[in-house]
Amino acid sequence: MASDVWDNILKQIQTIAQPIISTVNPPATEDEITFLENTLAVQLPICFRNYLSKFNGQQEQEPFIGYNSFLSIPAIIETWSMMNDLFEDEEQVDWINEDRIKPLIWSKKWIPFTDFEGSTHLILDLDPGKNGVSGQIFKYHSGMSYQKVIANSFEEFSNEILNRLQANRITYTDGVITFEDLYFV
Repeated sequence: MASDVWDNILKQIQTIAQPIISTVNPPATEDEITFLENTLAVQLPICFRNYLSKFNGQQEQEPFIGYNSFLSIPAIIETWSMMNDLFEDEEQVDWINEDRIKPLIWSKKWIPFTDFEGSTHLILDLDPGKNGVSGQIFKYHSGMSYQKVIANSFEEFSNEILNRLQANRITYTDGVITFEDLYFV
């Protein structure tokens, strides 16, 4: 279950980097998670809901893993709203071939849950391409090709993080935890 995985991820991070743990928000309430779903007009996968009930993002734009900061529910809504405002009139793009991700600049069913300098996000994809699966995770680069699905589900994504932390396949330098294999960096 994702909530247990995130309990363990947070314990691992606490042993590695106390400064990172100090930026973690308290868990989201059921009302906050429901508000997120209602605002975005989506039904979140159970494992993503469980994650939010353990880890409601960070207070600051500090890296959690890699240079990615994890977004709180208000920050998810703010980022999602901004992307919708910017790209609501965009059509499909011809420079992206549809495979696992739809060839769009943005979809209202793409849920950003991390941020790196306002241009790169990890996305919970609830609107996959013809060969994708709902709930897959991909790395989004604004204005660039973003065809890299990094996990088939949020549960798989969470387990991949935990496995790398438990196996100590990381480096911690200058306040940043990175994975040796550069998973989702």
